[in-house]
Parts: sequence; C-alpha cells; structure tokens
Amino acid sequence: MLSSDRFEWTHAVLEQGIAEGLVPGAVVSVFETRRGGDQLVIAGGRRRLSPSPQPMTVETVFDWASLTKVLCTAPLIWRAIQRGWLSETTEVGAILAHAPDGWRGITIGHLLSHSAGFKAWEPIWQALVEKWGDRLPEMPVAERQQAFRTRIYSQLPEAAPGARFLYSDFSFLLLGFVLEEIHGQPLDGVWRREMPGMSAGFRRVRRLGTLKQPVDESCAATEIVEWRGGALQGEVHDENCWSMGGFAGHAGLFGSMSELIAVVRRIFDPAFLDPSVRGRMLARVIGPQGPARTLGWDLPDGPESSAGPTLASRAGVVGHLGFTGTSLWIDLESGWAFSMLSGRVHLGRDHPGARKLRPRIHDALAIDLRLDARSSAGSR
Repeated sequence: MLSSDRFEWTHAVLEQGIAEGLVPGAVVSVFETRRGGDQLVIAGGRRRLSPSPQPMTVETVFDWASLTKVLCTAPLIWRAIQRGWLSETTEVGAILAHAPDGWRGITIGHLLSHSAGFKAWEPIWQALVEKWGDRLPEMPVAERQQAFRTRIYSQLPEAAPGARFLYSDFSFLLLGFVLEEIHGQPLDGVWRREMPGMSAGFRRVRRLGTLKQPVDESCAATEIVEWRGGALQGEVHDENCWSMGGFAGHAGLFGSMSELIAVVRRIFDPAFLDPSVRGRMLARVIGPQGPARTLGWDLPDGPESSAGPTLASRAGVVGHLGFTGTSLWIDLESGWAFSMLSGRVHLGRDHPGARKLRPRIHDALAIDLRLDARSSAGSR
C-alpha cells in the first residue's frame, strides 16, 4: 500500500496552492488502473468558502464536468463499437433521424476526435430559459431534452468533417444523443445499466417553482450564481447540461475521488472493454492540425501541459480536464493514474488558479511516486 508519508512534496504543493488562493481546496490522488491496485487519496482546504466555510474531506463529491466525456460517453461509445452496434465510420445521420443535411459526412470518429467541424460551444440554455423562465426546472426532463435537441440540430459545422481539430462540447452532446438512440433510454439510465454498482452518477434537475437549486453539503461548491440561488453545491454547473435536466454527453457526472477511481478501473477492466478496443480509444489520431487527441481522450500538448512536465515527457499518457477544476491523467505504460478534483470555479469561472496548480500537483504526485523508476504497474 502507498504511504502518505512518501508524498511529502505533494502535501507541500497542495498546501502551498491553497495558501496562495489558487483553489479553495482539493482532493488529489495517485492510483493504479488495475482492479485492486494501490491508491492514495489526499484532501486539503475547504469544499466551500461561501456562505459559510466547510472542510474538504477525501469523500467530498465533485461535479466532474468534462471528465464526463472520458469516464462516461467515450467508453460507452466504444462499448457499442465492441458490440458491433456502431463503428468509427458510422455517420451520425444514420443514428439521429433528425440530423440536418448539413451534417452529412460527420462520423462517430469525427465526434470522438473533435474533428467534426462544430464550434466549441454556444449557450443554448438561454433559449430554454427564455421559453420557460422560472418554470424551466419543473418542466418534464424529456420535454427539455427535446427542446435542446431541436436547437442543436440547427447548428451547422464551421468546417468540413476531418478538416480541423477544435474541442467542442457539441460533439460529445451528440455522442450522448447517439447513446440514447441505440440504447432506447435516457443517458442517465444508460449509465446505470452499463456501469452497474457505481455510486458516481448523474443528478437530475427537476423541482417546482424556482430556478434556485437545493444545497447538498456533501458536495464541493462550484460557482456562486445568484440567479440559481448562490453557491452551486450538488447541482451541475454547466448551464447547457443543467437546462437539459442534469445529464448530457459532455457534462453531468458527480462523484468522489474513490468513485472516480472505481470508474477508471472499470474502464480498464478487460471484461468491460477488450484491450484491443480500449487501445483504439486511446491511440493518437493522425489528422488535421490542432491539439493532439485520441478517439475520446486528450494528450499532453507539450512541456507546459496541465499534466506536468514529468508526465508530458512520457509517451503513452492520456487524460482530460473539467471546467469546474477537475483533471485526470493516465500513464498507460506504468498503469498509474493521477487526478485532482477541486472547486476552481467557486472562486469565479475565470479564476486562473487551477491552471497553475494542476501541473504542479500532477508533477509532485509523479515525483513522489518515483514514476520514472517504474517500468510497469507491477515494478516496485
């Protein structure tokens, strides 16, 4: 078992980052991706500052934000490919009956690699608020999902499929719709069926008569949004996902660090994804100019990567970030994973602190682990 005493540098970096005000608090971890592997989880700081301080614990639940893309949507799409329901070359229009003609030629592979040509993001949620006002959260989730789909189907690509890489929430929103179509049920139900026994999951947004969200004090607070009731704590931060009902292909999963570890280990279980299929998901895409990617995951983008210099210098590292202050990087050669869950946006959505702290934390974890001395997950 890993001893916390071995990770003195990590403790020091985390404490210094909190003292500098980079994040209110965080939970960080290093763990093996194999079932039953070693792991270490460290917590520091606070999960909420306002309206009253609350301490961070190792069991604090976080809004994983865009980690949803790599921990839910991408692996479940590859499960469908493994079953023969889809392929990388399946056109989106063959699955989504109302896809516009302007999407012709866009494939599952384009969506996974962010090369479909869509813009990065658009606040479609505003149209739903204009439509229903304060009544939006009480509207049936299926009705809100349909209204959102109708509006996203009006979005046309800005570039031809395969012509450029541009990170786009729209691509993974559409992959979520694809999963719903092929499974015949909402995405939160798909998650429960495909990931049985997992405590992590989506949290539906459904209540009567107010836009203001209830507080779940087991969760780390995200942004302070007055029109939604102050500090968001237990309800999804991403407004597009929120307007749809709390679950989507690009955001919406909640869980603690121990639950994140369990999900990663499920994804790396050969009984869940055959190693050859998982290898295709995690292999670098050779394609247009832009940030290096796989068919679902990100790759370090040079020495300034949020992965930190130790991981960024190694071949076979994949990962992803989440807007709320979450991150996950996996060294495929050694089988070790590195994660930080923080309340970045509790300090404001444009606060740069987590951007500074992430590479420091990931690097400290890798250094304390002595990653460079480990040629495999089993070497000690």
